[in-house]
Amino acid sequence: MSLIICIIVVLLFFLALLHLVTGISNDAVNFLNPAIGSRVSSRNVILAIAAAGLITGVFFSVDMMDLVRSDVVNPSGFKLREILILYIAVSLTNIIILDAFNTVGFPISTTITLVFSLIGGALAIIVANPADQSTVSHYSSYINTDRILVILAGILTSIFAAFILGAIAQFITRLIFTFKYQGRYRFLFAIAGALAVTSIMFLFLKQGIGEIFAPETFQSIQNHGSGTVLALVFVSSLFILWGTSHLFNIDIPKIFVLFGTFILALSFTTNNLVNFIGLPLSGIESINEFLRTPGASFYDFPLNFLNKEGIQSRSLDNSTYLILFFLAGLVMAITLFTSKKLHSVTEMEVYLGRQSPGEEHFKPTPLSKTLVRGFLKFYKKVQNAAPNRLRQFISSRFEYSQSESYKNDPDQIIHFDSVRASVNLVISSLFIVTATSLRFPLSTTFVVFMVAMGTSFADQAWGRDSAVYRVSGVLSILGGWFITAIAGFAGAFVFTLLISHGGIWAAVALFMATLFTLWRTTVYHRKKIAREKAVTQSDSIKKIESIEWLHETGREKVRKYLLEGSKIYFMIVDGLMKENSRQLKEAIDKADTLQKEIKVFKSDVFGTYGNLPEEAQDSGQYFVQILDYLYELANGVTAIGSPVYYHVENQHKGLTTAQQNDLTIILEEVTAFLNFLIHYEKEKRYESLKEMKNKQNAVMALLEDCRLTQIRRIRSGEGSTRVNVIYMDIMGETKNILIYSYNLFQSICDFYRKSPEKAIR
Repeated sequence: MSLIICIIVVLLFFLALLHLVTGISNDAVNFLNPAIGSRVSSRNVILAIAAAGLITGVFFSVDMMDLVRSDVVNPSGFKLREILILYIAVSLTNIIILDAFNTVGFPISTTITLVFSLIGGALAIIVANPADQSTVSHYSSYINTDRILVILAGILTSIFAAFILGAIAQFITRLIFTFKYQGRYRFLFAIAGALAVTSIMFLFLKQGIGEIFAPETFQSIQNHGSGTVLALVFVSSLFILWGTSHLFNIDIPKIFVLFGTFILALSFTTNNLVNFIGLPLSGIESINEFLRTPGASFYDFPLNFLNKEGIQSRSLDNSTYLILFFLAGLVMAITLFTSKKLHSVTEMEVYLGRQSPGEEHFKPTPLSKTLVRGFLKFYKKVQNAAPNRLRQFISSRFEYSQSESYKNDPDQIIHFDSVRASVNLVISSLFIVTATSLRFPLSTTFVVFMVAMGTSFADQAWGRDSAVYRVSGVLSILGGWFITAIAGFAGAFVFTLLISHGGIWAAVALFMATLFTLWRTTVYHRKKIAREKAVTQSDSIKKIESIEWLHETGREKVRKYLLEGSKIYFMIVDGLMKENSRQLKEAIDKADTLQKEIKVFKSDVFGTYGNLPEEAQDSGQYFVQILDYLYELANGVTAIGSPVYYHVENQHKGLTTAQQNDLTIILEEVTAFLNFLIHYEKEKRYESLKEMKNKQNAVMALLEDCRLTQIRRIRSGEGSTRVNVIYMDIMGETKNILIYSYNLFQSICDFYRKSPEKAIR
């Protein structure tokens, strides 16, 4: 028995460690988003301040342990063995879910995941206990349904409340300070910042958050000195903000964002640390209580002490708590600096709230289109009803120039200003601290994310050019949160049943499988980041320096992409004839990368097009046409690759001999045509436009002959339906590739002829 207990303790320890790492990798976006999005300082400085907030906040979070002890499940209904199985299974489930979403860069609610995992695991315990049939009809002895409903109702309400309050607060703030606040409103900013700090401190003192380590001091402050303390906090905050701003000539919002990052990180830890270490710590406490009870049975030991609140439920002394919580804060702080997945999650939320232009990551959905369309109609009615002077006044306060956020280095783009970042921090902190003071397990991710979306909405970051994409992104993340609830319930249910029947060795096996999963996702994420970095850094431009730059570097990039497209086309058709799925998968990956590179290149050209001198504007438009045709060519290659790959991967019938012979000829002619085009462009043989047209017509005629021949084969019943469809699709997309290629060459010729003479020498 002692061996089993040792294994369980070690297992709980490592589960706590993994849960801390995966949890903070997902939830760090909650307090990093404002500072990173507004670029108030370097990333390392921001991370250091956040780490200090995390370590400080762990000492105020003990009172939230009731969430895992008794808010969701009723410990008195379980025996020691059952509760340990539940804690291990739920921890494993949460780690896997968190890591999966970290890998794809999606923020999720750790509170929602935890609650539903506990429900699923508790139901599995009931199912696994057939000896007591009464438990099925008396499930409330295991699960606190009333408290769960209150928690879920509060979390769902907070979604709408956070968005609305964030939008209102940002709208009022922007009316006061506008986008042109730099060097202005210093005293007003100082007062606003001091009031925000004082409000947060008031909520900390109101319920004595953290009094578990110094109850007498907190009680004394609450009874006699809270007013004095708050007055001192207000005055000191006012002078610190005011003095620092004048001393270092820094806008107060930037100072406040850094300070607010510390406060929000502290508030986050206070409310959410229990989500990561609550289960393992409660398990260790239960084992400790069992060992202190002489003659207790491992299988029948009651857990009534976990039902008690506050200090009465603690099985460990204060010094042990202090050490454990400090170590937890240290692990989270280290993870901030080392986790690559953390950056992916942060970038996703920053992207959805950004004021700056850029590539849209989400595709519009019918629901997002409907919502945007409905809002625009409503907005027009409100706008028409408002007086002209009021409309003009509001419009003047919201004037924003994209050039304010644009920098030559993409890594230094300011996605939104420090005023909005400050509002995000204040509203989110007030929400979280209020919930913590009421001992309410709020979903910090829900709150912070929806506040950020509300402020970006009020700041008109969701313009008509981006609204459907942003709304679609928000709906996708909201949907992801509810998916985690289902996944948490199902995963914990299955894991609990497996461990119940398989015992400690089943738990160890599942733990090892979890480690393997974490390793595989880490490898996948590293490769994904490397591919994205290659696109955004290696092939992106920072600025169109001149029309001469387009004629040299720009044309060189166009030739590079054309050559890559030709190679990918060859790999796809050749892979189909050889039925080589590995080659086809490689071709698809290359095609996807090519599309992204061209898209980034095109976006960069558009973003800096205004830098061209006036005499080059006319010729520059033809370069834009070149990129349009280039992107369509890449789309054509991708359109061929995907169905071909799945055809071969699914082991469908291959090409007939006649089809292979035709495709061999077509492959030679198409690649020869593309190579001729690349060679002619490099040699500036723009007088050969007619010659290229003749070559195109010859290949097009060949395609038409092959298509008609294939129709005759179909009529004669030759070949399977699937392979015939694939063959005809290749014919159609190849025709499009030829059209786009020739049009591209024609645009290059026009670009050359319309350019200033000095540019083409």
